[in-house]
Amino acid sequence: MSCMWVSVSDCNQSHIFQLTQLLRQDKDLQIILSYGAPGGDNRGSGSAQRRIERLLSRIGMPSHLKGYQYLKTALEICLNDMEALDGITKRLYPEVAKKHKTTKEKVEHAVRHAIESAWKRGDEREHKNLFGYCQTEGKRPTNAEFITRMADYLLHDTTSFLS
Repeated sequence: MSCMWVSVSDCNQSHIFQLTQLLRQDKDLQIILSYGAPGGDNRGSGSAQRRIERLLSRIGMPSHLKGYQYLKTALEICLNDMEALDGITKRLYPEVAKKHKTTKEKVEHAVRHAIESAWKRGDEREHKNLFGYCQTEGKRPTNAEFITRMADYLLHDTTSFLS
């Protein structure tokens, strides 16, 4: 008998479909549904925060930058409401600015700086895997492209759920 833990707070419709497929294939499979990590804090959003932090770290983003904190907040907002991506400068930046008691212009600048830093010091293979190009090709994602790609990756990456 095999057992799998799944965080309900991080599940979306495609994950549920994949879980259903796994159950059909293995009748002895047990799936444990919970909020948060096993034995961890069960705040729900804590698991999403950890996934965001791991992803930003994986691409080489320095955690001491303000843009790092702003990106964490922006990605959390996007995970809860993907429509926030429809208006990054008009909707997302002001929402992040409000939460951090700053201006949307400062958020935009700090995010751009954090992306530039990650692009210069991060692993080019990770950049190539996530974006399809890297620094040696002379390209860097725009703020909107970066946020959209990260949110999309966090929403659709199933390895953290089905491992």
